[in-house]
Amino acid sequence: MGRRIFNTDSSLRGYVARTLPGRHAILVSNRGPQDSREDGTFKRGAGGVVTALLTLAEATAADWVACARNDVERKQAESSSDGLQVRLARGKGRLYYAAPSREEYDRYYSVIANPVLWFIQHYLWDLGNEPVIDDRIHQAWTDGYVRVNMLMAEKVIELAHTSADPPMVLVHDYQLYLVPRLLRAALPRALIQHFIHVPWPTPQYWKVLPKHMRDPILEGLLGCDIIGFQSSLDVRNFLLTCEENLGLQVDEHERAVVSGGRVVYARHYPISVDVNATMRLATSRGVKRQEDDIATWRPPHLIARIDRSDPSKNIVRGFIAYEKLLRYHPELRGQVQFWAFLQPSRQDVSAYVRYLRQIRQTAARINSELGTAEWQPIRLEVAESERKAIAALKNFDVLLVNPVYDGLNLVAKEGALVNQTNGVIVLSENAGAYEELRGNVLSVNPFDVEATAAALHMGLTMALEDRRAMNERAREVVRTNDIARWISNQVQDLRDLSTPA
Repeated sequence: MGRRIFNTDSSLRGYVARTLPGRHAILVSNRGPQDSREDGTFKRGAGGVVTALLTLAEATAADWVACARNDVERKQAESSSDGLQVRLARGKGRLYYAAPSREEYDRYYSVIANPVLWFIQHYLWDLGNEPVIDDRIHQAWTDGYVRVNMLMAEKVIELAHTSADPPMVLVHDYQLYLVPRLLRAALPRALIQHFIHVPWPTPQYWKVLPKHMRDPILEGLLGCDIIGFQSSLDVRNFLLTCEENLGLQVDEHERAVVSGGRVVYARHYPISVDVNATMRLATSRGVKRQEDDIATWRPPHLIARIDRSDPSKNIVRGFIAYEKLLRYHPELRGQVQFWAFLQPSRQDVSAYVRYLRQIRQTAARINSELGTAEWQPIRLEVAESERKAIAALKNFDVLLVNPVYDGLNLVAKEGALVNQTNGVIVLSENAGAYEELRGNVLSVNPFDVEATAAALHMGLTMALEDRRAMNERAREVVRTNDIARWISNQVQDLRDLSTPA
């Protein structure tokens, strides 16, 4: 598919309106575009997915349906039945909440979505011991995940009925797998897409879940016209899951499934960054102040990682690989530092609390064993700062991105785009971004700490002209496959592959 170039947000909106005319767009996700504070004020939602959805909502002029996640948002849902005005990427839109109870939301999100589904989709379970599908999980499925998906679907249906135009519903991610089928039953003329931001594992791994859970997940998704994934491997795994676990007819050439007399298509659309907005941030005064601070402490060589403190990110193995680098190459001691700038993640889930503790303990051990009074091998910061993260990405010599499995990993793309030091990316072959960036990164098996140590050394010692060439090729991939292309390719396929209203 050829590249479409959009110089302004309005031209992207115009393209969407021309391609899919007469559609009332509704975007559906667990999180909305803003996070509510206890004092009733708001801050923009953090993370790459929210940033991409802000652009998508603006381009499609979509109303946004999200889940009320706390008491503040539940009160807003009660008092604002006609929606809240919220800021999007640059303009404004309307946000509508579905409002489960605190207990329903906890069962849906903290028991089923995280960790059960997240751990399945990232191959994180130690299957000899976990999970134990007990009464707590069964109850959370019925009274949490199923219940909240029903509430979200009901809110979308209510909103769809306020417009004479047939709806185009864009559902996002693993929290809402049951929604499309519910919508299809109530809104047969709707155009429905579900985009899955996380990896899709093999059919066998889905059998971690009992049949009465895993089958409704597939059946829910098959209410769509198109199901979007991050990589071609995810598409193949999904088709195989439909064939093996549900016995459905699959056409691998057309990348389609026949279900209930309908054809459902599976396509991959690797998500990306807003190039212009990211570059504006990278050249901002706030980022420059962070860069000035980095210059006061950085050694000659800087290895960086920017991540959430999530077990799927494989942070501890990254530290162990770096430790091996220092033991094999003692000449680098005092000349290099590993800066891990980590955003705390899901600290209401015990597995994440334990993993963050393990991260801190591993960094402390390495610093104690190999550090000196003048030099610490690892600089560990657990905090949130978009400006500091971008400053780190502008200044790394090596960026380590070694997830166990990842849907895509926008950090790799952001690093390729903004880096100013001819930095090299060491990238896990199990990251979705690897499909686009291979050949322009140093690839590693994320479980092989010896190979990762060797890749870190290669990145630090590679000839300048080779570093520069690799850096420039990676940057061009990101510039070509930007957020506008992610959106326009999906819109084009919705028009071409779906049944006209």
